[in-house]
Amino acid sequence: MTPSLLTSRAALPSHRSRVTVDLGGLRENVRAVLRSLPKGTGLLPVIKSNAYGHGIIPVSQLMTDEGIPRVAVMGADEGCLLRKSGFSGKIILLGGFAPDEIQLCQNLRLTPIIHHMDQVRALERFSPEAPSLDVHLKIDSGMGRLGFLPSEFPLVLDRLQRMPSVKIEGLMTHFPVPEDREDTSICREIFRQSIVTMIGHPALSALSVVHMASSGAILSGEVMLDLPTPPSGRRISFWARPGILLYGHFPGAHNPSFPVRPVFGLEARVLAIRTLPRGSSVSYGRTVRVDRDSRVGVLGMGYADGLPRLLSGKGWAVVGNHRAPFLGRICMDMVVVDLTDIPADETHSEWITLIDPDNTLSMSVDQLALEGNTIPYEILCLLGHRSERRYVGVPSPESGQSV
Repeated sequence: MTPSLLTSRAALPSHRSRVTVDLGGLRENVRAVLRSLPKGTGLLPVIKSNAYGHGIIPVSQLMTDEGIPRVAVMGADEGCLLRKSGFSGKIILLGGFAPDEIQLCQNLRLTPIIHHMDQVRALERFSPEAPSLDVHLKIDSGMGRLGFLPSEFPLVLDRLQRMPSVKIEGLMTHFPVPEDREDTSICREIFRQSIVTMIGHPALSALSVVHMASSGAILSGEVMLDLPTPPSGRRISFWARPGILLYGHFPGAHNPSFPVRPVFGLEARVLAIRTLPRGSSVSYGRTVRVDRDSRVGVLGMGYADGLPRLLSGKGWAVVGNHRAPFLGRICMDMVVVDLTDIPADETHSEWITLIDPDNTLSMSVDQLALEGNTIPYEILCLLGHRSERRYVGVPSPESGQSV
């Protein structure tokens, strides 16, 4: 087959599943989070991991439309993707940089988080004549993952002070249990004391922003710190750094009456509808045998698409006003549903709903996480990663494309 035939629209393969993202609902969520913040607090939306599965490019475009001039991603790969898409705002790299990415960060105006002494050493080896690089420093206030311990902070500042091309724009931390007020208050004070102790250091003369509040801390009201005015007289701003909350979900068991709603929907294509005689087994392992003549649907969605295998025999699809239970084990690319009790004239649709945030009959992301013994974060990041993408609610040039 010639390349022209492979790229023609008629030759493009159809998807076996599709995700629908309600950008109008996402816009409402963003505005709800903004309304909840103390006056003057900026928003740093976290759109890493393909915007938690919602589509990094359409979500970044929505942030621009809402007048939010910055986003946070994990690494330079996501930063490059955003710059290629035309995003011109500030991009914070939460994972920092690899030594060979310093030039890339400068060229694309990416702002990395510095969290380890190896990164400091890499900057020291870099050309002092290089263009200026804005960075944020991360202090480990209790997470035990990335960041400088408070005892390491003075040495880091001393070494960065000797690099004229490096400008420390921000300081940040990340709380391990942000929905727990008591635990967060301890970490918050560790972070505050680290800043207060060193706020007069010359390396912090350009400090202009502090951020620490992820979704759980926003819900707990832990967004700002009481800090003295630095010797430079420069005003220090605060950013809130929501992730899961923007997409209508809550961290941990925290589920308050906060006005956000899920915006992620999922459908699977019907690959076949079959009638199985009584006693037939369904799927691998013969874990299920039907106790009557049964009509079953085979859907093009499996654990390779992020549908947790632990949902085997527990989940369901929605056909019209009916639930169609999963039968047998979820396979890599397929799942079987029981259509026997659903009128045949209601099962002619090419697509069947798995998740619809506006339909109480359907599974929710939270239910999938509970039954799959995991968290909504994992479900959203993995579910439908190879599905067709549709965006509704707000016009988007990416609508109808896989992102």
